[in-house]
Amino acid sequence: MFSERLLVTLVVLCCLRPLQPAAQKVAHHASFSGAGSILSLKEKKDSLVIRMPMRRNYRRKRREKPHILYNQNQTASIRMDDYRTVSYKGPISIGTPPKSFDVVFDTGSSDLWVFSEDSGAAHRDYLNTYDQSESSTYNGFHTTIFSIKYGIGACKGRTLREVVNIGGIGVDNQLMGQVIEYTDNFDTAENPTDGILGLAFPDAAQIKGRKYDGNVVMNMKSQGLIKEATFSFILGGDPSVDGEDGSYFLIGPPDYRYVYNNTITYVPVNSGQCPGMWCVRMDTLLIDGKELGFCAGAGGCMALPDTGTSMIVVPNFHWEDFSRRIVNGRNDCKIDGRGIFCSQGTEGLPTISIVLGFHVFHLEPKQYMLSGEVLGFMPSVLPMWILGDTFLKNVYTVFRMENKSVGFAHTNSTGYWHPPNSFLGNVREFLFYVAISLVCLSLCVGIYGTLRRCFAAQGYSRHRGYAQVMPPTMETRGSLSRMPGTGYRLDGKVINSQL
Repeated sequence: MFSERLLVTLVVLCCLRPLQPAAQKVAHHASFSGAGSILSLKEKKDSLVIRMPMRRNYRRKRREKPHILYNQNQTASIRMDDYRTVSYKGPISIGTPPKSFDVVFDTGSSDLWVFSEDSGAAHRDYLNTYDQSESSTYNGFHTTIFSIKYGIGACKGRTLREVVNIGGIGVDNQLMGQVIEYTDNFDTAENPTDGILGLAFPDAAQIKGRKYDGNVVMNMKSQGLIKEATFSFILGGDPSVDGEDGSYFLIGPPDYRYVYNNTITYVPVNSGQCPGMWCVRMDTLLIDGKELGFCAGAGGCMALPDTGTSMIVVPNFHWEDFSRRIVNGRNDCKIDGRGIFCSQGTEGLPTISIVLGFHVFHLEPKQYMLSGEVLGFMPSVLPMWILGDTFLKNVYTVFRMENKSVGFAHTNSTGYWHPPNSFLGNVREFLFYVAISLVCLSLCVGIYGTLRRCFAAQGYSRHRGYAQVMPPTMETRGSLSRMPGTGYRLDGKVINSQL
């Protein structure tokens, strides 16, 4: 009887289980404006996709607030600054004694570099530079010359090995570069950044020296400093305000405090089409819920979640059709090779839906409209889509280096709203928890009944302990007779069986 009740309850539970985000049609309205790729920090001076750190000439004043926090999972959380949600940077220290630098944590590249004392940056009071003569842990053995070309801009310098500390975790002998020559787009007083910390895979590295061990997180794992080579980002910010507003770079297991509904969708990395990069499959992209063929075919599109790029970058062969459908016939909108500009706000602009791992992530107009009249999209000669800050600041993103996968989760921590439950959804959720309670109750009742029958079979009396169980008739075995209700008769004498 118990097993039948349990089976029925489990069937009801399965029927009432809430739908996952993948099964909910256009269910989630999360706002997306993330961080990006090799393209940011590679822009012209007047380009719109530039890594733009927040502080200006007071950079050498270090914050009184601690940058580093730890959660219950011992995940190191490094607080980052943003410049109007189009650029994010955070602190690291290099050398002994340690010297602080503000760098872009970039999932779109693999190299770590900062400006050298021998470069022109040494004459800028808003930039911090590395001086190898001031560090006792500088290792210039097997120094080589490196050069890196970005989408726009380039830099050149020397390799070295040093102690690098991020979030209170110190990595010994980390391969990195000190930049001596660089193009002008890396040096802006309004948007000062001391360097880049690449977080992609070794295959994409340009700074290799004699031996490349991997990025900083990989070396933390190989040196036994962390249990798994995993890191994540929660990017927040109000586009109209600069400052510290809840943006973190986290090293270690995912922090589920940032995850809406405790659901993270993991998508495997496609290293074949994008060697060394975090490219994943984007199943499709919808505009106002309509499939328009941008990701036609079984393979979908390749997309790069990149914390070093400000915008969502669209391949050139999709740009004309994509931008025309975004503008949606508005006369005040202008489209050119830099992006889309609409002078009269967001009215009439469509909702963008990006599908990753068969889970839908929506971008409403207010979420892809940047400050002023700029929309968060731009074209590129690259064949893949780049999911920059316009997308990433509205999701919690997890990068797993050992499993080679990227996780995406809706979040309610950035100040943007997550999808509200419908009335039917609330009813289903309530019934789900009622079913859970019924299962637990059925289990308790069944266990109690089983234990009660077990004890009863052993002759257990709750009032008097174990007692003789007498048959209705007398039995005689040799000289010993058992009498109903009285006890035993032995050789004609009655022996009381009462306890």
